[in-house]
Amino acid sequence: MNISLKDNHAFWTTGNGKDFLNWAGIAPETLQSAYDSELFFDYDREADRLVQKWLAEGSFGDIMKNLHGNPNAKIPEDFAVLRSSCNILPHWVNRELIQSGSRLCQRSGVMGLLVLRNFALLGGYYFANLTKPLVATGALEKGAVHRLYHTLGFWVEVSRSTENAAQMRMDVALRTRFIHSASRLMIVKKYPDWDAEQYGTPLNTADMIATNIAFTLYFVYGLEKLNFPVSAEEEAGVFHLWKYVTWLLGVPAELIPENRRQALSFFKFWTAYQAPPDSDSASLADALIHENTPVSLLKLDLMKKSMGYIHKSVANYLISDDIRSSLEIPGVTLGSVIPAVLKLKNSMSADSETQVQRGNREQLSVLEDYRENSKGA
Repeated sequence: MNISLKDNHAFWTTGNGKDFLNWAGIAPETLQSAYDSELFFDYDREADRLVQKWLAEGSFGDIMKNLHGNPNAKIPEDFAVLRSSCNILPHWVNRELIQSGSRLCQRSGVMGLLVLRNFALLGGYYFANLTKPLVATGALEKGAVHRLYHTLGFWVEVSRSTENAAQMRMDVALRTRFIHSASRLMIVKKYPDWDAEQYGTPLNTADMIATNIAFTLYFVYGLEKLNFPVSAEEEAGVFHLWKYVTWLLGVPAELIPENRRQALSFFKFWTAYQAPPDSDSASLADALIHENTPVSLLKLDLMKKSMGYIHKSVANYLISDDIRSSLEIPGVTLGSVIPAVLKLKNSMSADSETQVQRGNREQLSVLEDYRENSKGA
């Protein structure tokens, strides 16, 4: 089976792809790609086999309870074996780099969350293929606040540098890996006419690597465009952290980008097969744009009521004109004000440890705001 090529030339000549290349100092013709389009039909067969078995025998719920921290949940032997194997760190894992990447994620505080939400997540809806599994699993019906809470919750849990971070990282990665498998099995069963030649297998290996790029390339670029300083070691750490997390999610390590050049090489390959934004893309983008959970960190009611303006301002600053137009992202009056304020704030220095501690508190506070808001959604 073959997946059809699409025309995404504009993304690399006038859109965010061009921005990435300029930022990275890389000429597009120097990007080398040895990736095979079969990656769009490859998926985590080991997890699917196990999850299908666990669902049939009724143990899937106990496994998820165990991964949520319940030591009394009864678990099958094959899960215990898989979990033990994941506890053995691969030879290529560098703990110090993982710590550097985790500390940057924490240090970024609210700024990092603004970039993830209004650039990586919102900008990702431009690629229609990515939206199809979301729609098939009910993302539109559940609402944007649920997706935000679970996506940011996953990101927070895998990117801490606290004493229990390693165990928490593995548990949330395995939970997510198994949920991906359960979702894939459900989609294949519920939609027997799924258009694999257009979209590939649901939640395929190629799309998993593209999601990695949202948490690495998009994240670091967005921070730096907002004048948030990122050292070379921190950037290497973010890529290494997400190589490890993506490996835990079931992707072979040799396929996962380790730096901005490798990320751009893969992304250029991947975008060549992505359908243009459609009605699902526009609906998901619209839902996210109009999701404006008040952030309790902002003490003034006026600021809390201005979250929509803040989010749209950041989106307009980071997302290229053509993508904003395709996703029908509205412009804002005096759109340069919020980015200018954020850039000024980021230019004010503070010691790294203070930033890490403060940033961690900020992110946990915002996550709690989303959790509370999702209860009533």
